[in-house]
Amino acid sequence: MIALANRVCAHFAAAEVAHAMAEHSATHAEHATLTTRAEQWDALSSEQWNQLCSAIWATAPEGAQVERFLPVRPLTNGHVELHVHDRQGRRLVVLLTGAQALAVGAHLTAYGAISLDRTGQKLDSGLPHVKAAPPFPTDCGTAWPPATADGADGPPAAHP
Repeated sequence: MIALANRVCAHFAAAEVAHAMAEHSATHAEHATLTTRAEQWDALSSEQWNQLCSAIWATAPEGAQVERFLPVRPLTNGHVELHVHDRQGRRLVVLLTGAQALAVGAHLTAYGAISLDRTGQKLDSGLPHVKAAPPFPTDCGTAWPPATADGADGPPAAHP
């Protein structure tokens, strides 16, 4: 069926090209030749289009609904559907809360990064550079509470 769909598309494209070339032809003879060729491609794509429609109807005689598939689909109630399949090819839908979905996503990302790193594929080149944070001071002293931002030694004076 896919091969037939590809042929329909290829013949339709060939007809469109022949029509476009006929519009820009330099002579009447060239125009007539290209128009005839375009009509032949049109007839062939039309015939194969009918074959494709017949094949689709034979495959799904009662019609088929478009599967609204997304591997991860957010729901309006804040939950997330995770569409998966098991090793036997059976489709499963896992319902997660938003927090669970974030946790699963974070874990999968971490496991994927670790697996790639262990196989020798370094991700560093694809990540943005992160500026190193200054080190924590080793001598924190015993003064508490810390000084305020404006340099005062304590909390601001109470207002009357």
